[in-house]
Amino acid sequence: MRVMMLTRLVDRDDARVGFTHAWIAALAARVAHLDVICQERGAVDLPANVALISAGKERGAGRVGQLLAFQRAIWPRMRRADVVFGHMIPRYTLVAAPATLVFGVPVVQWYTHGHVDAELRLAHALVRRVVTASPESFRLPSQKTTVLGHGIDFERFAPAEAKSPGRTVLSVGRLSPVKGLETLIDAAGLLLDRPGFEDVTFRVAGDEPDESSGYRAALEARISARGLGGRFQLAGAIPHSEVIPFYQTGSVMVSLSRTGSLDKAVLEAMGCSLPVLVTGVVYASLLGDDVSRLRAREGDAADVADKLADLLARSPEERAALGLTLRARAVKEHSLEGLMDRLVGVFEEVAA
Repeated sequence: MRVMMLTRLVDRDDARVGFTHAWIAALAARVAHLDVICQERGAVDLPANVALISAGKERGAGRVGQLLAFQRAIWPRMRRADVVFGHMIPRYTLVAAPATLVFGVPVVQWYTHGHVDAELRLAHALVRRVVTASPESFRLPSQKTTVLGHGIDFERFAPAEAKSPGRTVLSVGRLSPVKGLETLIDAAGLLLDRPGFEDVTFRVAGDEPDESSGYRAALEARISARGLGGRFQLAGAIPHSEVIPFYQTGSVMVSLSRTGSLDKAVLEAMGCSLPVLVTGVVYASLLGDDVSRLRAREGDAADVADKLADLLARSPEERAALGLTLRARAVKEHSLEGLMDRLVGVFEEVAA
């Protein structure tokens, strides 16, 4: 099978989408040839049966130049493609639509986000199938949707050989109001005021999408106002190549996101056998019998502090055992190998 993949950025070191590089390699192992057409490229190391073509954003190409480069890449390769795989951004699927319609090539669109706009609606009308990570990850009512799970490379996201000393609470994701970071800061203040928890530290990894918004500065002011000083750190974006050691330094991973979707960072942390504390009901099947102690009430800093206190009061061995249980559940439902097997199965169905 010959597949054409459309995506924004291929860069194994990128903090947000570095995982795409591993997806490409895993998909290439299952198909005869893979053309990857991206808007921008960075550091790559891909199999021989992958042809990577960039529209040139990394070289300074403007929007018109990028659009023309996309078309020059798409048309001659479309006649040889069995299926087109649109990765996340519906606009790329729309750009490719004239060629897919002319050559009759089916399109499978991956989308995992709560946002629904006109571009997504139009792309949905054009594609043969939509694939997504969980029922909550695609919000359009559709008979075309197939839930495949996330694709986490659990061979890489694995437990450390030796646990780091100390007690550190981690959070990973962009700095955005929807991530509930104000609640986490308030919970940290409540927890650190309790006897026996003075040694706990908090580290939040993630960048600020709009640096002009002043949101990071507002978070730092909140941290200072609660007297957290060096106990609560906004660590900035972590390169994808360094995120695994970051997880492995932690004792607990917290995600207070209000998006209603399954957070990939939570699954990565589970892969590293970290206990997690979340607010979303979407995690219920992964948390199993541990749901009551691993899920807090949304926006309730006192409940978050209570749940963290319970986890951090346990011995490192108890937390490690809980983390391994969570890892086993995550591997079963969200492994990269499982996702790619299911994805290729969808490709074969639509191309038949």
